[in-house]
Amino acid sequence: MSKPTPAITLFRGSDTPRQYVWSPFVTKLEFRLRVGGLTYTPACGSPRASPTGQIPYITLTSQDKDGDVKSLGDSTRITQHFIAASALRDLNAGLSAKDAALDVALRCLIEERLNACHGYERWVVNYYTMRDGVLGSIPWAPRVLIGLLAARKNGVKMEAAGLAGLSEEEVFRRVEAVWEVVARLLESARPKREGDGWWVLAGKEPTEADATVFGFAASVMVCGAAGGSKRLLREKFPVIVEWAGWVHKGWFKEYELWKEE
Repeated sequence: MSKPTPAITLFRGSDTPRQYVWSPFVTKLEFRLRVGGLTYTPACGSPRASPTGQIPYITLTSQDKDGDVKSLGDSTRITQHFIAASALRDLNAGLSAKDAALDVALRCLIEERLNACHGYERWVVNYYTMRDGVLGSIPWAPRVLIGLLAARKNGVKMEAAGLAGLSEEEVFRRVEAVWEVVARLLESARPKREGDGWWVLAGKEPTEADATVFGFAASVMVCGAAGGSKRLLREKFPVIVEWAGWVHKGWFKEYELWKEE
């Protein structure tokens, strides 16, 4: 007899269960769980309670009598855990070698290069908005200290990504280059018939790349410290906003949609 599925609690860093949060990795994981049909309970949590020191993380509570609780962090690691446990299907299992390589390359481009550039926009250009947005529930004095530590940590990531010494304009050009790749893929994958799927690699079903793209697109649309990126998507790459809205209607209907401007 198989064991009951553990109860999943997803810690999103925000006590707003019907709203998107600023972290792209939270929404990436939520997309993955929803597409896979796994239910979860949203909760706030904090980096201090996370096994990786970052948001998101989950707890798995056994529904047996013992009620054991297991914590997991990192959106990719969590997804891999569920795949290994046969709780989620491996979305990339049936991809051709070419599409599998494209999927990995796109995720790396976004989660590493674009993420570092977003860190610059949020933690350097718009530091106070970002700090007070993600740490607003923390009293002012510790918020100042934690904000400085977070900015320093992001500075290390930005330096590792080769952004040290670049101007704001140069960093933004890198942001634009990445989103242009995404926009071209979505334009070429646009369904010819209403009701057909609209996925980044033009397949009938989503891949891991879709989770990443949606997580980052939704993050830009709701983050108060991402004004430049938001204008870029709306004005130059509206297909990305349109696609994100399509995903929202299909899998996040109860969530508040970002404001149409």
